[in-house]
Amino acid sequence: MRPFSVSKSSVGSSSLLGYTIIFISLLVHKLDSVHFSVIGPDRPITASVGDEVRLACRLSPRMSAENMEVRWYRAQFSSVVHLYREGKDQYPEQMSEYRGRTEFLKEGLADGRVALRIGNIRLSDSGLYACFFRSEFSCQEAALEL
Repeated sequence: MRPFSVSKSSVGSSSLLGYTIIFISLLVHKLDSVHFSVIGPDRPITASVGDEVRLACRLSPRMSAENMEVRWYRAQFSSVVHLYREGKDQYPEQMSEYRGRTEFLKEGLADGRVALRIGNIRLSDSGLYACFFRSEFSCQEAALEL
């Protein structure tokens, strides 16, 4: 009778399989943990012409948005009211009618809370806005009305 033996190749295969299972488990957990939704105000925001307004939205569950793209836009994705990407405001893509009138408020960014201040409100500013977040793995948005 031959004694039981384990070859080096079967041990290597077992280790590789174990590492692969651990890697896939961690990847699935990471992908599962990056799903989020965007929550905006539950009613229209009102402002008077000439005033300033604050449009706010947040991530649920609470998570950092510091490395995400945050885009405020009007009817079309390309109608940029304000864009924050790669850790800074991106003004070249902003619509001309909002230049010099917007400020992206970053105080709550680490908790997934953001706001956009629009100054010198005009009648043409009324309507629908979208607050859009994009992470490495997902993107979501919320609509709000001014």
